[in-house]
Formats: sequence, C-alpha cells, structure tokens
Amino acid sequence: HLALSASLVELLDEGGKTDHRFRQLLYDFSTLGASLEVARAYLASQLGISPPQYNIAMIVANHQNTGGISVTDVARRLHVSTAFITLEAGSLEQAGLIEKKPNPKDRRGIFLRLTRRGEALVERIGPERQRVNDHLFGSLSAKDFRRLSETLSSLIDDFAYTVRLLKSARSERLPGLSARVKIDP
Repeated sequence: HLALSASLVELLDEGGKTDHRFRQLLYDFSTLGASLEVARAYLASQLGISPPQYNIAMIVANHQNTGGISVTDVARRLHVSTAFITLEAGSLEQAGLIEKKPNPKDRRGIFLRLTRRGEALVERIGPERQRVNDHLFGSLSAKDFRRLSETLSSLIDDFAYTVRLLKSARSERLPGLSARVKIDP
C-alpha cells in the first residue's frame, strides 16, 4: 500500500483516504511548467536570447515608461538573486538590447532600460507574444484568472521555502523539513 503523498487533510480526497486529486495537481503543474518553458523558449528565440533573458527583457519593457527598473526589483519579480540578474543583464547589454543607467535616487544602484533596438525587437514580437499567451490562457474567465493568479502568488513563498530546505538537505535525509511539515517515515 503506497503512502499518501501529503498529510494535510486539505490536500486529500474522501476525508483523507486518497490523494488522487493532489497527485493529478502535481502532474498538471509539471505539464503546465514544461509547456510555459516551451512557450518562453519560442518567444526568446524570436529575439535571439535565452528564456531567462526573455523574462528579464519583458520585465524591463513593462517599466520602460517609468525610467527603468532596478536590478533588485527585477530579481524580486523573478524570484532569483540579484547576481543572476546582473549576469544576464550584462549579456543583454552586450547584445544591445538593454542599457544600464545609474539609479537617480541611489547612485550605487542600477536601472535597466531597453535600448531603441531592444524596444523595436520587443515591439516586433508583440503580436506573436499576444497570440501565444492567448492560446496558453484562453480558457480562463476573468474570475478564474484572478483566482489562479492569487493562488499561485500565495504558493510562491511555500515553494521557495521548500526548495531552500531541499537544497540544504541534499546530503542529509530531509532534516528541517519535518520541522514545518509532518513526514511519515
């Protein structure tokens, strides 16, 4: 008899007897993530950049009219380190897609902006980006979209916390994880 995949009653079916819906959610999440990666890779290829660079370029593009966005704010939006953003932004700068400007409020900080070339490329793929996103999310109602967006946002911290625990426990047998979530041996 296979143990349940989770112990939280909220995640189980039939009063805690089965985990079928939870397992399907995990499979669906995995499939959605892989599909989104394919879409991002496709759109990135239209710009001649990598998928992580595409994500950065799109965040910068969305802040083009505000004078740019800080490296720290880009890192927060993508849930990655500022060192990663700095490295990838350097590649985007070398490709002529973004430029770095001193933060007018804090000279130690850097603002990222698209170059004219970067703006032109992002604008050129705009219709294709819309088409891809409309296909990916076309079955959602406005209410479903808001609910999904809120739900995913609420999971980000839990997922990040769990990933940190798993990374720190690679050589051990999940110490610390049981401090937050009960694990049956």
